[in-house]
Amino acid sequence: MGEKPRVSPFKNFVAGGVGGACLLLAGHPLDTIKVRLQTQPKASSLSSYVIYTGTFDCFRKTISKEGILGLYKGMGAPLVSVAPMMAISFFGFGLGKQLQQTDPSQELTLV
Repeated sequence: MGEKPRVSPFKNFVAGGVGGACLLLAGHPLDTIKVRLQTQPKASSLSSYVIYTGTFDCFRKTISKEGILGLYKGMGAPLVSVAPMMAISFFGFGLGKQLQQTDPSQELTLV
C-alpha cells in the first residue's frame, strides 16, 4: 500500500472557506424566512391580519415581491464572518491531523 500525500494547509484553508460560503448560500434563505416570520406584527384581537400565514406563504410572497435575491438580503455580514471561520477550522483540523500522524495513511484513534 502506497503512502498518501499530505494535503497542504493552504488547500484545507481554501476548502473550508468555500465550504463555509456554500453553507451560507444554502441556509441563508431559510434564515431570512425565519426572521421575517418572527418579526412580523402579531395579530391583535381587533385585527386578525398578518403579513405571512406561514413558511411557504412567506417564501412565495418574498419571491413574488423581491425576486430570488430577496431571500439573500443581508448576507454580506454573515459571509464575511462564516467563510473565514470555516477556513480557519479546516486549516486547524488539517494541521492538528498532520501533527498527530507520522504517516498520512495512518489511522487516527480516539486517543
